[in-house]
Amino acid sequence: MPHTLSRDNLTVTITLYHNTIREITLSKARHGLKKAENTIYLLNDIGDYLDGKRVDFLRYSVDLENLTDFQQLVLNKVRQIPYGVTVTYGMLAKDLQTSPRAIGGALSKNPAPIVIPCHRVIGKHDLGGFAWGVMIKKHLLHVEGASIGPDFIA
Repeated sequence: MPHTLSRDNLTVTITLYHNTIREITLSKARHGLKKAENTIYLLNDIGDYLDGKRVDFLRYSVDLENLTDFQQLVLNKVRQIPYGVTVTYGMLAKDLQTSPRAIGGALSKNPAPIVIPCHRVIGKHDLGGFAWGVMIKKHLLHVEGASIGPDFIA
């Protein structure tokens, strides 16, 4: 069953399967959408996160079973990027001995944005892509107080 939370023009929908995150989707908030009455801990934590509080999402398991070993490797590495810190696709690629394009491809398969903070991976000269749109990526980085530089204004 999906659970939904909306804050500051951002809607987060979480689908769980046996207390394991199956998928998280992000979209622009729709008017009239309110916090689900049966809020789970994860929704509370995402709400706290969107309010600018540091949350340890490592305590949540994410179902990566349907992804390739490489995609799982990249997403598990990205889970270790600290709050408010950004790394470039190139830095991550160098660390994992692959290409920045391969990193971007793996990140595009992220089933749980925010919990797996792929928004913290940016391009060398711009923010790079984001499956839910660059404006949402920029918003998430702003929530964390991440320094993204004046050239990255989207």
